[in-house]
Amino acid sequence: MRYRSTRALAAGALVTALATGCSLIPAIQETQENITGQVESAGALQRLRTQNLNWGPCYSSSDVDEILEFWDVDEDWQRNLECGVMVAPLDYRDPEQYRLRIALIRQPATGTDEQRRGSLVLNPGGPGGTGQDMLFDEILSPEIREAYDLVSFDPRGVGASNPVACHEAEDGVWAEEGTDRWEDLLAWDLEPDDLSDTDLQELDEAAREYAEVCAEEEGEDFLAHLGSLDVAHDMDLLREALGEDELNYVGYSYGTHLGAVYADAYPDRVGAMVLDGGVDLAISPADTLVEQLAGFQATWELFVEDCAATRNNCAFSGPDRATGEMQQILGDLDEDPLVMHDPVWAEEKVVVDGDIMLDITMQALYSEDMWPDLSDALADLDAGDHQRAAYFVSYLYMVAYGHPDEEFDEADLVNAETARTAVECADHPVDATAVDTSDHRDLMERAHDASALFGGLAVWPLMVCSHWVEAEAAPTGFTAPDAPPIVVIGTVGDPATPYGWSQSLAERLASATLVTYEGSGHGVYGFGLNDCVDEVIDTYILEGVTPGSGHFCAPTG
Repeated sequence: MRYRSTRALAAGALVTALATGCSLIPAIQETQENITGQVESAGALQRLRTQNLNWGPCYSSSDVDEILEFWDVDEDWQRNLECGVMVAPLDYRDPEQYRLRIALIRQPATGTDEQRRGSLVLNPGGPGGTGQDMLFDEILSPEIREAYDLVSFDPRGVGASNPVACHEAEDGVWAEEGTDRWEDLLAWDLEPDDLSDTDLQELDEAAREYAEVCAEEEGEDFLAHLGSLDVAHDMDLLREALGEDELNYVGYSYGTHLGAVYADAYPDRVGAMVLDGGVDLAISPADTLVEQLAGFQATWELFVEDCAATRNNCAFSGPDRATGEMQQILGDLDEDPLVMHDPVWAEEKVVVDGDIMLDITMQALYSEDMWPDLSDALADLDAGDHQRAAYFVSYLYMVAYGHPDEEFDEADLVNAETARTAVECADHPVDATAVDTSDHRDLMERAHDASALFGGLAVWPLMVCSHWVEAEAAPTGFTAPDAPPIVVIGTVGDPATPYGWSQSLAERLASATLVTYEGSGHGVYGFGLNDCVDEVIDTYILEGVTPGSGHFCAPTG
């Protein structure tokens, strides 16, 4: 059983969001048979729109006891969580062809019948974020929880919703050379000059093989319908299945794109809509990648400045030298990895090398409240004190990856990685005939210039997309002119979705207003991080009062 901190869930496109679902699946299997029986004979979209959702407890009593043993979460919240499943067509143009099971999770409203206002749907982002993660612990204010059932879902292809999972070709281009060759070309310290044209050609061939294996394993038609437009259709199906005339929605990171697509497609069905950490998918995939890397670099520099100014034992002398100092720490970990034997992990041994520590660092940059632990961890690693460092790295590891106990399923990781690729490739089809080795090298150089620390081989996903199955791309020029007022939240120091993206999204959506949080982190509303943001958004959702244009919220404390 694996669980993650809610604060780590509003994930951007570079950091993998690991899926969970151990206890969710039995509830889904139990309810799926009932709902499938309702719709099998109908064979039409209208019957799907009138399906009844059956809800049951997500966790058994023993599951809750295990959760409470490892995580500081609210017991009543865990026991009250309800799970269900919704049936959706793979292709909305042919709803009888093939149907998907969309996993749902709900935290019922705490108020009286007179206080309740319906459902508030949430999406954690990703692509690849799961609804179970989204509602694992308390989120949003007591006033919102009193008025609304909080509902989330695993998008198609993710978690327990017909999970997509693809694997590398067993007899591929590097079969004879083994995994060492692959790891050498995906190392954290890779620089553009390290790769020859032959290396890039091998990478591109491996990307083609991966795309072909995925199409063979999962089916081209299935992969072609995992994009954002199909998920937006699922969201409207969910709205109707919940019995709501309008969709009240809070989306984080990639979830902002889902909300914007929905608002453009179904403007008359939009209720309150909050888009936190805007994604600007009007720009090209290459520009998206480079701008996001620049965002991580900028937040990294803010972290280093904070570390140097507030910590007596900071590992860094300042932003100008921090990249080289961090690379030394990561290189030392590659030579002598940190091995953690944590009592809460029983017999498990966790090995942290440079690659894993860099990923942990990226996750920790998502929230300022994790910066002190990251500072202490890196200071101890810099000093060579692995025993003390393990105390801090242990916590950061669990926030990033979940609890590495004996029930960890490698399929969760494969699903999260594949789902991210499938959605991004479906939303941004790339013409392989228009891409060659020089394009890959140019992008690598741009990525490295944006961030020598985080750039690495960031070009790999775009290589895969250039060989992906043909899909109907999600719209990018939408403005949702007929939608009611929408609120976009942008964080100035956001590492994963740069502030400029939120500005662009708010400008593009005709009815949108931008609320700016002047702090750092990825995803601010509803996590208790800033009273100003929480109050203005709560007022918008509960009272329909839209904040004034140019509303700014300063960091707390």
